[in-house]
Amino acid sequence: MAYLSKRSSKLSPSPKKYDAIIFDLGDVLFAWSALTKTSISPQVLRSIIQSTTWFKYERGEISEEECYATVALEKCISVNDVRRAFQEARESLTSQPLMTDLIRELKPGRGIYAMSNISAEDFAFLQTVKSSDMDLFDHCFTSSAAGKRKPDILYFHHVLERTGADPSRTIYVDDKLSNVQAACSLGMAGILYEDFKTVERTLRNLCFDSTSRGESFLKRHAGQHLSYTSTGVVIYENFAQLLILEATRDPSLVKYTRYNGPFNFFRGVGELTTRDFPCDVDTTSIGITCSDYMSLAMKNQVMDAILDLRNPDGIPQVYFDASRPRTDPAVCVNVLTLFHKHSRGQQLKKCLEWVESVLRYRGFSKGTRYYEPPEAFLFFLTRLFQVAPDVHKRLAPVFADCCRERLGIKGDALALAMRVVCCNFAGINASGDLLTLQSMQEIDGGWPDGWFYKYGLNGIRIANRGFTTAIAINAIKGEETFVNDKPVTVESYRGTGTR
Repeated sequence: MAYLSKRSSKLSPSPKKYDAIIFDLGDVLFAWSALTKTSISPQVLRSIIQSTTWFKYERGEISEEECYATVALEKCISVNDVRRAFQEARESLTSQPLMTDLIRELKPGRGIYAMSNISAEDFAFLQTVKSSDMDLFDHCFTSSAAGKRKPDILYFHHVLERTGADPSRTIYVDDKLSNVQAACSLGMAGILYEDFKTVERTLRNLCFDSTSRGESFLKRHAGQHLSYTSTGVVIYENFAQLLILEATRDPSLVKYTRYNGPFNFFRGVGELTTRDFPCDVDTTSIGITCSDYMSLAMKNQVMDAILDLRNPDGIPQVYFDASRPRTDPAVCVNVLTLFHKHSRGQQLKKCLEWVESVLRYRGFSKGTRYYEPPEAFLFFLTRLFQVAPDVHKRLAPVFADCCRERLGIKGDALALAMRVVCCNFAGINASGDLLTLQSMQEIDGGWPDGWFYKYGLNGIRIANRGFTTAIAINAIKGEETFVNDKPVTVESYRGTGTR
């Protein structure tokens, strides 16, 4: 089962193609030290390179000797010390290999340019001593050659005109905020260099296809998409595995236990709870809905057992254990999906009425007993709507209102992914949240933690990067994929046994 709408392809445009990247040099590609053996302190040296005199030197308006003499007079220091200090600063230049490797990876199919505030003498030194690094660039633009320096807009216009780059398809990387802002004011995508990891993640997210990277992450970790708690404990469970299976339709990615009857949340003994943990209707409903090996007779037998679990309000309780009387509206949505898929939805009218009330009066807005994000309840409703068109028709208007109300609210990667899926289904433009979701993709191609479900008694939260990544991919694709008569096959299933 997948969770996207027939209108979603109109709402999730293809990612923008960036075919030009402009990099600053100092403190981006090259690091340097302001600590010298002269009497000039690092603070004074840095103040010199922020002076009007130095700016004139970088624009080629005065010579090196004239610059050194002027700043020596302005700072009341020895001109020889100035000369020696800047010579030592030049010699301290070191390449940042991680950055150069990343640029080489980004280069195919893109124009790669350098744009620097740098004097003719310093640039000549770079070309001589760091020639292999400078060969990374299709062209290097310098303030001394252009007669302009950043953040002057005219300098940016000069570079754009010479390269023919379209600002809307150009990325600009610099360690100075004022320079990044100037680039952004012309329509470029600006990246402020504060640390390499953040810049690498941002560049990969802008330059490479997010869904193919996400799919690669899922395949590299096939069979190892383990859940973990907010207390750092790894959980071997079936629930997230089944949802990954449903979202990707790829049985090779997951490991779960096949049951010929009710499903258990855990693959083994209970963890952080009673060891002999009972089977539950939530995992059971997901498992029967998205797998294909259980006979119809057994499915009906399990549904009969779920009906026997109803409380006096007509609402199914969570566990196949009368000593644990628990209810959760999100769990009820999944039970309704199971029953409606097998044409037995009319047997749970009271359950549907309660779900409708929770939706209509926003009873899910703080999450539910077993689910952390409010979006989980809405997300599960998209599953129900796909197998119950009459329920969709009945709840669609209020569902759409709830989706609109969630737009722009801060959330983790899973909450955002679910929100975008829901908005896609409802035909609502969620482009802002979609962009935020895309920007969260990690360097390895997966998405970060997203707290999904939780222990009802102690509130310990559980996350699964594989599940978050699978839902994020579906959110970004925005394709038309609906439930059909052929559920996910398990021919390549690699489970832990059969019960």
